[in-house]
Amino acid sequence: MSEEKADTIIGEDIIFKGTLRFNNSLRLKGQMKGTIESNGNLIVDETGQVDADIIVSSLAVNGSLRGNVEAREKIEVGKTGSIVGDIKTPLLSIESGAKLSGNCIM
Repeated sequence: MSEEKADTIIGEDIIFKGTLRFNNSLRLKGQMKGTIESNGNLIVDETGQVDADIIVSSLAVNGSLRGNVEAREKIEVGKTGSIVGDIKTPLLSIESGAKLSGNCIM
């Protein structure tokens, strides 16, 4: 699912607070709290912990995400992924074992 290469990686030892903006793709392995806005792709790895409202083109979640999400293309939630919050996307993929708590608009 999220084996694609990312242009930027936020490592496991990074804690970021604030507004994060990027254009291409970002792999998040650390912690993020705030807001994420992008025309690109966001990948939340298994070690990633995100507490943010998010607007992106596509999102892949294998870690923990708390917040409202709007993805213009798709959202993929892997078997180790967890989303707590409302999501809005035209295409949604949820693997067996994933957790989703919130409303979904498609």
